Amino acid sequence: MWVRKRLFGVFLLLSHCKSFWPATGLRRQQCRNNCDVVCHAKRRPKQTSFKKRAKQGDGDVMWVEKGLKNERGFYPILGSDESGRGSVGGPVVAATCAILCEDWDEYTPIPGVRDSKELSPDEREEIYNQVISQPGVYIWSIAERSSSQIDELNILVASMECFKESIENVAAQLPEGTNPYSIVDGKKGPKLSIDVSSRPWVQADKEVYTVSLASIIAKVCRDRMAKEWHEQYPDYGFDVHKGYVTPEHVAAIHNYGPCPIHRMSFKTLKGR
Repeated sequence: MWVRKRLFGVFLLLSHCKSFWPATGLRRQQCRNNCDVVCHAKRRPKQTSFKKRAKQGDGDVMWVEKGLKNERGFYPILGSDESGRGSVGGPVVAATCAILCEDWDEYTPIPGVRDSKELSPDEREEIYNQVISQPGVYIWSIAERSSSQIDELNILVASMECFKESIENVAAQLPEGTNPYSIVDGKKGPKLSIDVSSRPWVQADKEVYTVSLASIIAKVCRDRMAKEWHEQYPDYGFDVHKGYVTPEHVAAIHNYGPCPIHRMSFKTLKGR
């Protein structure tokens, strides 16, 4: 017992000496006597990621695009998003958009651009028309996989194939000498067959301007398809719910059974 007490006393004595503490990287500790013990090692200041800084925001909707170009040399940004992944009818559609403007100070963002789900149909149509009417400024592409392909592949694989196709289609149209960077909305991104840096970004449709444009393009294109489905299968109300699960949609499936564009592998429709 007395040996333990002696050793503990020596430890407390040494704990007051700063040189006793190795350079472990610990910033500051408190000994039992409330004396400061500071190590000599200094940690490198942790850099804040683009994603975290974008969430903080500085009032500039083009913050991510400007930062990736000015700090890392990436231009242009290929923003990608999908529409219809959670639907039980119709295809999944992915869109990719790029803005061709080497000097961001000369680019005027389209007013009101944000996540397509936060916009009215008229607002989405207005922004979509501004994009497609300026082919010298915007390059975009969509890709889709049908309900039968979704049943065969599963929705995740089908979505990744759409992303891959639309990204590579836009990349093929870029001028020589560009160094593009792909941002895909969500937790997972596709494996590209081209030499383009890419990353997934959760809620990129709300935080990255170019991805917001892509989400609007995908949503408008798919909503226009839904009007055609309604003409083919008027009993289901595809022009209203766009293939998503609603009480009215479920009731129509009960009354009339599934139609050819329903995804039979989805839980709502299995066994019907």
